[in-house]
Amino acid sequence: MKLPDFTEFEPFVELRRAMGARKRGHFELFDPERHLTGRERSELDREGRYLPWTRLKHLADDTWGYKNTRLAVYLSEAEDYHLAQCEVTQTWEAGAYVWISTRRTGPLPLGPEQETRKQVCAHCLQLLGYKGFDLHRNRKIAYSKQLLKTFSRDEFFKVYKLYPVQGVGER
Repeated sequence: MKLPDFTEFEPFVELRRAMGARKRGHFELFDPERHLTGRERSELDREGRYLPWTRLKHLADDTWGYKNTRLAVYLSEAEDYHLAQCEVTQTWEAGAYVWISTRRTGPLPLGPEQETRKQVCAHCLQLLGYKGFDLHRNRKIAYSKQLLKTFSRDEFFKVYKLYPVQGVGER
C-alpha cells in the first residue's frame, strides 16, 4: 500500500507557516507568553522585575511562579522575601506591585543599580514545611530558628527546582 504524499498539501503547508516551522519536520515548543526567554532569565537574576503581584502564578505546591519559573517575591520596603503563598502575601492588596527575582545567592536586586538584604519569611518555610521547619512544635523550635538563620536560596532552589517548572499545576 502506498501512502499519499502530504508534503505539499496546502492546509499542512499553511499550518507549518503558522507554527513558524522553517522546514518540514521542524517546530519549536517555545511560547514567550508561557516560557522565560534567555534575556528574561538574566534580567530576573541581575536586576529583578517589578510587576503587579496579580501577574504571578499560584503554583499547586504553594510556591510563587512567573511563567515557567519559581522565584523570590518581595516588597522593596519589607524586611522579608517570600517563596510561598504565606499568610503575609495573602494580605497584599490586589493592586500591589512586587519585586521578583531568581537570584540564588547574596542580596536581592531592586533594579539595575540597587540591591537589598532581606531574610526569608518564616511563614513561608512553615507553610512549605521546608526541611522539617516548624516554629509551632517545641521540640523543633531551636532547629527551625537555626534553619532560618542559615537559610540558603541556593539550597531551596535545589529542593524546589527554579527553572523550568514542570508538572506543578496552578491553583
